[in-house]
Amino acid sequence: MKAKSAGITNSIDENLIRWDPKFKIGIPLIDAQHEHLVKLCNDFYQSLLKSKSNANEDYHALVKQTLETCLNYAATHFKEEERLMEASHFSGYKQHKDSHNSFTAKCEIAYADIDKLSISEAIKFALFLYDWINTHIAHEDRLYMPTLVEFLKEQKAKQA
Repeated sequence: MKAKSAGITNSIDENLIRWDPKFKIGIPLIDAQHEHLVKLCNDFYQSLLKSKSNANEDYHALVKQTLETCLNYAATHFKEEERLMEASHFSGYKQHKDSHNSFTAKCEIAYADIDKLSISEAIKFALFLYDWINTHIAHEDRLYMPTLVEFLKEQKAKQA
């Protein structure tokens, strides 16, 4: 969205998170899921902005719907990621799964309380999503990359 004021153009970014190559871990399926998660987090954030600016819409219903979509996809992604970590005997599996469980618990609380959250509290939750993606995907997920890449190569070789 572009805003013009006194001849000056300001760019207002409606995305919370920009997809960045640093999020890629080298496993196409996981990379695609991570990119989709970033999109869904942006959808949630945009619903906050849209709802805030449009008093005619049911703020909580729109925000809850986009958050639910994001959280459902995250759960699906976590199951796939954990399945691969377990199958590859990744040594950090339990710690990584605990991180997913902690994230899920915090999200479930926010989802349950979404009808009570002010826009300020909802934005704080969106910033939590931003921080989590930047730390978890960009750093923690890199820890399993070598193990999973090797495991997937072995699986592909067995199928050949």
